[in-house]
Amino acid sequence: MKMKIFTLFLCAVFAVAASAQERPTHEVQKASVAPVIDGIVDEVWDEAAPNNIDKNFQSELPTLGMSGETYWKALWVENEGIYVLLIVNDDVFYPHYAVDPIGNSWEYDKPEIYFDCNYLLQDDGGASSEGQPGSGHHQCAPPFEDGLNDGTMLDAGVDGEVDADDLGVKYAFMVNDPDYIAEYFFPMDYLTDADGIINDLSGEMGFDVTIIDRDPGDAARKRAVWANTGVGGDANESWNSMDDCGILTFAGVGEKVYVESITLTGGDITENNLPLQLQAEVLPEDASNKAIQWSVENVTGKAKISSEGVLTPILDGDVIVTAAAKDGSYVETSVTVNISNQIVSRSELNLIRNGYFDEVEDDGSAEEWSGTQTVVDGVVQLDPPPGGVNYWDFTMIQQNFGCNTTDTYTFSFVLWADDSDTVNVDFEDPANEYNRYGSSTHEYSNGESDWTFVSEMAPTKYVFDVVFNEKLENTTESLQFMVGLHDPVVYIDSVELVNNNDLALITVYTPVESITVTSEGDVTHVASGGTLQMSAEVLPADALLTDVRWSVVPGTGWASIDEAGLLTGDTVGTVTVVASAKDDSNVTGTMEVTVTFPEGIQENGAKQLMVYPNPVTSELNVVVANADATVTIYNSVGMKIEEAAISGTVHKFDVSSYASGLYFVKTGNAVVKFIK
Repeated sequence: MKMKIFTLFLCAVFAVAASAQERPTHEVQKASVAPVIDGIVDEVWDEAAPNNIDKNFQSELPTLGMSGETYWKALWVENEGIYVLLIVNDDVFYPHYAVDPIGNSWEYDKPEIYFDCNYLLQDDGGASSEGQPGSGHHQCAPPFEDGLNDGTMLDAGVDGEVDADDLGVKYAFMVNDPDYIAEYFFPMDYLTDADGIINDLSGEMGFDVTIIDRDPGDAARKRAVWANTGVGGDANESWNSMDDCGILTFAGVGEKVYVESITLTGGDITENNLPLQLQAEVLPEDASNKAIQWSVENVTGKAKISSEGVLTPILDGDVIVTAAAKDGSYVETSVTVNISNQIVSRSELNLIRNGYFDEVEDDGSAEEWSGTQTVVDGVVQLDPPPGGVNYWDFTMIQQNFGCNTTDTYTFSFVLWADDSDTVNVDFEDPANEYNRYGSSTHEYSNGESDWTFVSEMAPTKYVFDVVFNEKLENTTESLQFMVGLHDPVVYIDSVELVNNNDLALITVYTPVESITVTSEGDVTHVASGGTLQMSAEVLPADALLTDVRWSVVPGTGWASIDEAGLLTGDTVGTVTVVASAKDDSNVTGTMEVTVTFPEGIQENGAKQLMVYPNPVTSELNVVVANADATVTIYNSVGMKIEEAAISGTVHKFDVSSYASGLYFVKTGNAVVKFIK
């Protein structure tokens, strides 16, 4: 057995002096290049010093090798975040899926990482603090997954909840049974304090690593930690309190420059569903953290706003948009936007996000929902493993809807299964002992916001009334579909939560049913630099709105189109012209057009273009066929981001400050895509 060596004398001294021990500290170095999250120890990790994970948690005795054989390292990259590497020297690899696939993963082999991003570190708070993840205490603890322990990069989600709303946390496990390597990336957006302010790395940050170890025959888990031993004081484990965690500082950060002012440029919205991109000028230019927190207050109108400041209208009237600095300066500014000419549909009144499962993650799961589920043709499939002992052993969850405590809401969904079995659905409050914070009169309820019923084998719509009369100021609104006792596959569609008072606002109108896109002369090509008039036939003719919104999706080529449908060719290749209905029907029509070389100009090697790595984290290499070229980078909506005139055939762009998303590189008649 690879036992950690501790003498009885040292154990006794440690137990007596535990409450008086100093919290360990570590200075995180700035990386020369970003590590690759693949479970392989890149050369850049030589720039980081190791920190032993060799303290026992309380009286537990893990078997993780001698002191120094299990350790962690960390590096940070400017404008990106923190990278963490764990080297674990185990004697038996014993993950939960090898024993109890639907059980508690935290009772078997698994690493856990903790961050305390608050200014006041010793605040008696842990990752279990009420209102998570908005307490400034973060836990990342995704479990091992069978078949994905080969360095595959995965999304960790929010605070370790796999498949939760992703903040860009990535990880990879490389298991060399019985030892393993764990590698993580934590973006700056993840490292927020209780007020949602991103930690700027100029001060101290609480941090700890827990390695859960269990071997066959053990009655319970055994843990090793870097800092918090859970003895001598009220701290216990970091899940409950991070007061005894270690402390990180960051080398090379420099003096923090706070935001001093924000100026907003907005406008009014006069067309149905027309998004408005608000622009924020943040000064001074050299502010250390220029990130903005966008919010919208519905006054007489209603709208929603994205994290990039895109305002989407819902109801006519005024809304107030606020842009607040996330650097701790508490600088903010607001602007009023008037909304008019909106068509109101039931889907827009729905408080459930992605309730119709139109938005799907790359792994096939539904955006905005946590839990292990798959979307197939717009329907969620829940496939619980057999043998569950609790409803909550297999769940699909969404949180935070903004409901009040007095109005009646209608909660509905369509559900069916491969075979009849018991299903439970509820609204519960994880911040207050999982209280069912609403009441219902439906026969499937016991009077609370909790419904249990036997599923049908044919699609069946369930409609429940609910009033959230026990919602508290700190309530975390949480909707949970729980099928842990349900062996057959369960299917769910069209999940809705609507305030009954809003139903009278729904617009009755004739929607668009189809759009056919054509071109002048029925040609399917346009020369680079030339134009082609596009047209759209909208049916039925008596639809309320028969004009369309034009756009172009780049393919191998590039083009632009104006509001009247005049297409202008740019780079050679194919593009897709899209005409979208302006009502709430979501109907579109498309046509593929080829952008060609102008007459008399032949294709040549200048159109050849290569970029790498792709996806990219910080540095993008661009290779062109011919020297003395101009290379331009555009974002996904065609806005020029950066341009460089290069004398050779290779150029490096620093894209570390770019937001995550899709971009295009263009030179001459060539264009390629890359992902940040």
